[in-house]
Amino acid sequence: MRAGTFLIATAALSAATVLGSGIAAADPADHIPQDGVYRVGVDIRPGVYESPGPTDPTKACDWRRLWQLEGDNTNMKYIIENNYTKLGPIRVTVKPTDAGFTTRNCGSWRMVPPAPSGSAGF
Repeated sequence: MRAGTFLIATAALSAATVLGSGIAAADPADHIPQDGVYRVGVDIRPGVYESPGPTDPTKACDWRRLWQLEGDNTNMKYIIENNYTKLGPIRVTVKPTDAGFTTRNCGSWRMVPPAPSGSAGF
């Protein structure tokens, strides 16, 4: 009986090891390719992002920084900051404390590299 218990325990441990190893998650991206809801720190990195503006000139770009992700994310109480504009380019700072960022009709976003710090020898 002990041998049977040992075999079952070994099989369970092996299965847990195989299932637990899985595929490592990718690092958060520094670009937002299309419309959608993106989780900060999971899907995208915090930072300053820039978009060229609306992909369809007859519609406005709608973006939102969210403190909570729930449902369709249109509830105003979840929005930290947002804008609805037909002008471009557009810049937004996604903060590490944001839960998510949603974008609609803004085109792709790219992270703007931080400005160099320090003096240039002056």
